Amino acid sequence: MIHIERIRMYLPAGFEHRATSIARLVGTVLAKQSVSQDVLLDSLSVSPPRLPLNISDAEIANQIVEQIVSAYRGRQ
Repeated sequence: MIHIERIRMYLPAGFEHRATSIARLVGTVLAKQSVSQDVLLDSLSVSPPRLPLNISDAEIANQIVEQIVSAYRGRQ
């Protein structure tokens, strides 16, 4: 199980109003991930690449989750 106590997102101009939706989707996608063991990460920074204005919230969430899972797997 992946447990996140707090998520703080800094999005590019024009994306601010989408933060709540993206954060919810990140949680939904993370809930579907299987993890083999517990790893404690005090903090983690992810930075998605430049985002086109027409990118969906789901695509942004998936990019964020990919980075979170990669960081998790790198610290096992």
